[in-house]
Amino acid sequence: MSKSYYPTDRAGRIDWHNNFAKEFPKVGKDLGFTDAEVTNAVNDSQYAVYIYQTLGREIDSDPGHAANAVMTGQSSGEYVDLPAGSDAPTAVRPGIDTRRQARAERIKRHDNYTDEIGKQLRIDTGAKFDANNYRAELGRARATGSHVTIPFRKAGGDVAGINLYRQRKGEGSPRLVGFFMRTPAIDTAPGKSGQLTYTACGVINGKEIGQASDAVSVMVS
Repeated sequence: MSKSYYPTDRAGRIDWHNNFAKEFPKVGKDLGFTDAEVTNAVNDSQYAVYIYQTLGREIDSDPGHAANAVMTGQSSGEYVDLPAGSDAPTAVRPGIDTRRQARAERIKRHDNYTDEIGKQLRIDTGAKFDANNYRAELGRARATGSHVTIPFRKAGGDVAGINLYRQRKGEGSPRLVGFFMRTPAIDTAPGKSGQLTYTACGVINGKEIGQASDAVSVMVS
């Protein structure tokens, strides 16, 4: 499995976002981002830090917590009303992780991108991507109304997306839900109530690569 640049632990994510908010304004314009886009990126990271510091334990224990939608929900969603103290930064729309991934991919595609910038922004692990040994990565699944939402990783942009598979308890084999290029993957038709298990495979140039992810399960009603 290729190591992701984005930490899996809360403290590591706080440190990553603090660094990005500090360093991205120094190089953003050279990488083709407008002043407004740089400001939006900084706001995303500052709000992510705020969420992890003030609500981290709550979102770790409750997949349905509203703050999870801000981190991993659809970017087209409405603003979420979260508890806000006087020190709260500028609120942002849901989808911080989606936008983070998209920015990292855009940055790496730019002609001015260098390994040094990758280290500065912490979006490059320095490890060579191995498609044969790559294992897809799914986050925790959560039921949101009639949908199931599952965040996923893209090996820092080295894979185009994932094919998501669903298997209901009692079924003999998983069924393809669809291809997803941006996190989170959203199963809009999970079917009748019960336990669902999801797996995924990385996709490059329309073909599955590497190994299937570890399974994640969720109860739907």
